[in-house]
Amino acid sequence: MKDQKMKKPWVGRFKADLDVTVQKFTRSLHLDRRLASYDIQGSRAHVRMLSARGIITQQDEESILNGLQQIEQEINSGEFPYREELEDIHMNVEFRLQEIIGEAGGRIHTGRSRNDQVALDLKMFCLETAMTWRSQVRELQGILLERAQELKNDLFPGWTHLQAAQPISWGHYMLAFCEMLERDCHRLTSYQQLHSYSPLGAGALAGSTLPLEPERTAQELGFSSSFNNSYDVVGDRDFILELLQIASQAMLHLSRFAEDFIYLSSTPVGWIELPDFLCTGSSMMPQKKNPDLLELTRGKTASVLGHASAIASLIKGLPTSYHRDLQQDKEHLFSAVDMVAGTLEVIPLVVSDFKVNQKRVEKALRQGFLMATDLAEYLVTREVPFREAHQRVGKLVAYCLDEGLTLDQVPLEKLQEFAPECGPEVSEVLRFESFLKRRWHKGSPGLVSMEEQIAEWNKKIKGLE
Repeated sequence: MKDQKMKKPWVGRFKADLDVTVQKFTRSLHLDRRLASYDIQGSRAHVRMLSARGIITQQDEESILNGLQQIEQEINSGEFPYREELEDIHMNVEFRLQEIIGEAGGRIHTGRSRNDQVALDLKMFCLETAMTWRSQVRELQGILLERAQELKNDLFPGWTHLQAAQPISWGHYMLAFCEMLERDCHRLTSYQQLHSYSPLGAGALAGSTLPLEPERTAQELGFSSSFNNSYDVVGDRDFILELLQIASQAMLHLSRFAEDFIYLSSTPVGWIELPDFLCTGSSMMPQKKNPDLLELTRGKTASVLGHASAIASLIKGLPTSYHRDLQQDKEHLFSAVDMVAGTLEVIPLVVSDFKVNQKRVEKALRQGFLMATDLAEYLVTREVPFREAHQRVGKLVAYCLDEGLTLDQVPLEKLQEFAPECGPEVSEVLRFESFLKRRWHKGSPGLVSMEEQIAEWNKKIKGLE
């Protein structure tokens, strides 16, 4: 009896057993055993529906549900007897169920195919992953917000083209990443809404002649609805590709943060310092302190991008409906999911614990003529056309470079040679301390604007809006 059960479910069609080499090549258990909890959830809902529709007896329902409970306990305790020859988690669960409860276990697959079964398991996994990522992103935003409040008055040289441009505060910088991550949050929320439909009941591709009720299982499993087209849903892997596309965008944001902090903490710059407990050393050079976790963030971003591209290539090459090629989706999905989750765990540690080297930042602030734009805009308020003001200040900067001066070191009389409109109040314009006070509009790095942004973010992160 046991030997008979160990055979493939399609054994009736074939006259020879599957070659061992092919069996090894086609198995996916090493990957999809990760889906075991979702597989059991889906099976429970399916069995309850079968019973409610009179397709199986209540006695069989009770027996199957008890068997699934034992299987779940075995999996959680590490005692489940996985069998590689059974290919995947679905067949392993079904075979073990028949071992436990006997013939009734063979009824669990009534009205169901592994096509809609695996689509369901993956869909549930992806939707839960999206929810987890969104929670992690919110946590990171909360830490960014705390640092923004703490550092809202502290300036550093903002850049474009990696050249000193204008001062901004560390607080404004932190809020910039809140904005980037918020776009990722919106994508994840939209994702959960778009893909909240259950594939269960679609069968292999054309549903079933049995009186199934897909809406019932969809509701029990927490989906918004059941599928609209059985042919589409068994071959649909848009939800995997889109999750990895969202992952790619989120990781790109984290990678840019990592690149910034690698540069800012580098020996030539040294504007920030990373704590020792987040860094590694060298096996050869005793003095080294390396930002490995930030470098790995960049590296893992490249891997996630590769996995997203691989899924797109996998789908691109397939006709419609289900094909065994789709088994490969899990290799890319699970690897990318783990990288994103891990990165979202470590980046908050960097944000919460980096320290600003104020002396080096202050020195950098005095280089690069960062207040040149403010001076040009001051002249605009004195009725000088902006293009003319731009040229005059440019010439003044050239003069300062020749003389080894900074803008605030130029005497008023000399300033007036370049811009007669300058009055004594121009000295205030050239003070870094005035930078945050002279900007009021929404979204600017001015103190008033930042306070408004911080208040809005507090509401958003706490779910008050």
